[in-house]
Amino acid sequence: MKSFKMIIALILTLAVAGCGGNSNSAGNAGGNETKGKGNTAQTAQAAEEAGTGTNTGGEDGPRTIKHAMGEITLEKKPERVVVLFNGMVDITAALGVKPVGAVESWEEKPWYLYLRDKMEGVKDLGEENQPNLEAIVALKPDLIIGTEARHEKIYPQLSEIAPTLITKEIFDWKDNLQLSAQALYKDKEAQQLIADWDARVADFKQKAGDRLKDTKVSIIRFEDDGSARFYATGFAGTIFKELGIGRPEAQMVEGKAVVNLTSKEQMGQLDGDYIFDITRISPGDNDTQTTRNEWTSHPLWKTLKGVKNGKYIEVDVITWNLSGGVLAANSMLDDVYEIFGIK
Repeated sequence: MKSFKMIIALILTLAVAGCGGNSNSAGNAGGNETKGKGNTAQTAQAAEEAGTGTNTGGEDGPRTIKHAMGEITLEKKPERVVVLFNGMVDITAALGVKPVGAVESWEEKPWYLYLRDKMEGVKDLGEENQPNLEAIVALKPDLIIGTEARHEKIYPQLSEIAPTLITKEIFDWKDNLQLSAQALYKDKEAQQLIADWDARVADFKQKAGDRLKDTKVSIIRFEDDGSARFYATGFAGTIFKELGIGRPEAQMVEGKAVVNLTSKEQMGQLDGDYIFDITRISPGDNDTQTTRNEWTSHPLWKTLKGVKNGKYIEVDVITWNLSGGVLAANSMLDDVYEIFGIK
């Protein structure tokens, strides 16, 4: 810990300077720099409505950005970015920014397969619940991006290392995209990604018409401890809400994102017109497989409407839950188009 504190002290001048230049840039894999101040102003207004905001001194000049735990000031576009949650790994990839370091994926370590070709040479910083602080220091970042639910306790340490931007909600990918784009000087690219998404949502709703207005979808997962759970909100839940597809009344639990069920007598709470199972069973994970078998072989399972109608569907937990970025959102929407037969 002594050596760790000494290292932090050595780079404090970099942190105070905001975004000091460094020739060892992480690079930008795609997208052009923002052109003009109008787009920046629109992004700033959207962020202000979400409780964050930015003042810019021009497309390449200093920026002061409000975030969930304070504000940061950047003198110029960051060149050595560290990313501390999975959704932001996805988002930076979509914005064409390769970080110097990032936390590893929950599955398919070190990086989700759909992101792996964009992560070559990126330092693995461990799990997002407990990132490796010494490794972060060694990377000499000029921007760190974290999220409140995971990094509130270590925010003071992170902000000593480099300007640290903290998002409010881990799975609110739109706000996270807009906020990070300000700090990455990628306002225009973020606006285009949002516009493309909004167009897809409008297309889906227009083509679906009224046929899904009474449809209720359930998102469930089986655990290795013998329990089952349903998701009251979460990443997939917010997307279904935006698409205008409802959730079962039994799953509308105030103040709960996830509800665990320990008794099979609670089976009815898993039901929906469609039941989407986001369980991921890795090779050798016999406990989770046993849980799923026990629940799905129980007599009450066959009484569920979604099961009786052949609408129990296993889907990819990575793009439906674990990742939580713009690329994952679009991948999930691809699945939803196909599942509901929308062309």
